[in-house]
Amino acid sequence: MEAVIPAVERLKREEGEILLVTHHNPDGDGIGSMLALYRFLKKKGKNVRMAMKDKAPHVYDFLPDIERIEKLPINHRFNLAVILDAAGMYRADAPVDAKEYLRIDHHIGGVFESINDYVDPYAASTTVVVGRMLKEWDEECIDKEIATCLYTGLLTDTGSFKHNNVNEEAFEFARYLTSKGIDPSQIASLIFERNKPSAIHLLQKVLSTLELFYTGKIASLVVKRDFINKTGADEEDTEGFVNFARSIEGVEVAFIMIQKPDLETWRVSLRGKGRINVQKIAKRFGGGGHRDAAGCRIKGSEEEVKQKLIKAVKDEIDLQLKEKVNV
Repeated sequence: MEAVIPAVERLKREEGEILLVTHHNPDGDGIGSMLALYRFLKKKGKNVRMAMKDKAPHVYDFLPDIERIEKLPINHRFNLAVILDAAGMYRADAPVDAKEYLRIDHHIGGVFESINDYVDPYAASTTVVVGRMLKEWDEECIDKEIATCLYTGLLTDTGSFKHNNVNEEAFEFARYLTSKGIDPSQIASLIFERNKPSAIHLLQKVLSTLELFYTGKIASLVVKRDFINKTGADEEDTEGFVNFARSIEGVEVAFIMIQKPDLETWRVSLRGKGRINVQKIAKRFGGGGHRDAAGCRIKGSEEEVKQKLIKAVKDEIDLQLKEKVNV
């Protein structure tokens, strides 16, 4: 039987205006999947635009058409709005007006926007899901530029192929994209080796907040708004900071708390090493993500939020240990 992907068929049928969006505080997978689909749909003659609430981190400025991403909200009603790499349209964190909505993603759970949604939690990245769609629709349209966008999402969402979401398909997809002419070494260098001096100064301050809890199984870092202001860095420069805490021997779960401008809200990123499901921890606070990488937002003072997180992580570690004993 010929494979049929409803999301592909829905996009094929659309003759009106399409808006592609991704989640706020965008990462390489959200941006990469949006740009890849945008370039493909343009090739197919579709009337398509892109938008997101926050600006793209500067490390992705090499990606083709990134300058065409508009800022949400847009005072216009579209025929179809597509949310990529997010648990639902609400993750755009800004109003999106459309007659119909569609979700393309690889996160567990979330909100289904239509019967045509394409969500596969077993895919290593949303760019893998988008890649399947583009190959099904017209593989000949996947050029080096589209492949570069797709590989960016794959590389960043797998933690450079270190996270436990890496599977056989991920490596096969990387091989396929390389056959399209991309340079994996150059892409990795552009993403991971272009830190601004202000970002390193910010990292210095953030590392001074490092604390270990629960006999070294939990590690925390804090990014105070004052740190960002004094170093002249941007919030986007904190991407990857949590991995320094995660890399400590004996640490099972690491988290970083990033203070938002209102000084009452903290953006939290959690990282695990495969043994503890941090997505379950984030879910307790209304967030989500993957087993090894998840996030959420919590309101409160620095100490209140930290203690809530420590308790939630402890509870999950204890639960995992209890389940192992009962097996």
